[in-house]
Amino acid sequence: MVRRKNRLPFRLDQTALEIVPKPSVLRTSDSLGWPNINISVVAAKPDKSPLRHPAVPDLWLAMSLSPSEFTLVTGGKKRDLSISDNMAFIIAPGTPLVADGRTPGTMLHAFVKRTILSEVANDLFERDIELLELDSSFGVEDPGLTSLLHSLKASLSEPAGDADLKVEYLTRALAAHVLRKNTTVVHTEPAAVVQLTNRQARLVEDYVRDHLSSKIVLKDLASLLDLSQTSLFRRFKGSFQQSAHQYIMAERVRRARELLERSTLSIAQVAAVCGFADPTHLGVVFKRLLGVTPSQYRKLVQ
Repeated sequence: MVRRKNRLPFRLDQTALEIVPKPSVLRTSDSLGWPNINISVVAAKPDKSPLRHPAVPDLWLAMSLSPSEFTLVTGGKKRDLSISDNMAFIIAPGTPLVADGRTPGTMLHAFVKRTILSEVANDLFERDIELLELDSSFGVEDPGLTSLLHSLKASLSEPAGDADLKVEYLTRALAAHVLRKNTTVVHTEPAAVVQLTNRQARLVEDYVRDHLSSKIVLKDLASLLDLSQTSLFRRFKGSFQQSAHQYIMAERVRRARELLERSTLSIAQVAAVCGFADPTHLGVVFKRLLGVTPSQYRKLVQ
């Protein structure tokens, strides 16, 4: 029997908005089962004391849905802001924030899981998120970003399960948009090509093949090879001509192709066996690499 992976929703109480006093939440994705992003519409009003938001490891994005005035304090810098509709805020992972509202206002908040940010960083830059510096921005006009956020807001009105695939695409598009516009490389890599030894490359191939059905953590791969994570990223690319994340995803898809061709397992079972979070995740990666969905591929080869 194939064990289904636990697909827990990313809840508002796991984000930087879990504060006292609690904000007035008008709508949230908590009950929709989205595992990689939380979208919430929150109404705020002036309070007796500033609201202190803790640092979280995830990307925090916000968009104004009504004009408001407030003060933000982060990194020792104070900002007095008077904002209009559709102004965007990008708060980098690990950034604590103090907000002091002077007028009522409504905001849409989006929290993107760090794991998604890391996946997209590997795809875009072939570097781990740790090797990039993401800059925060406050009260900026960014039509591309606000368009994606409005699409996600509209998904809040759809029944649970109906918008899952769309939300997965939008979540990654959101991460890609922010990373492309707001990151700089903080650690450059040597120009010379360095590689894993033949023994290390075989260890990687065997380890990935043997652990496809479970989560593969890059720090475990680095430990297996007795390398730092930075050295692993550089040497892996030299040996396999792709990042570790890209290689693992390609191997998962390769195994999924075999199962779709030769077995009668359902798409959900194939996703679990190959280490994908769920059938939606399998579908997103499979189509990105092969241009067709798993079900379309099965029809083509059977």
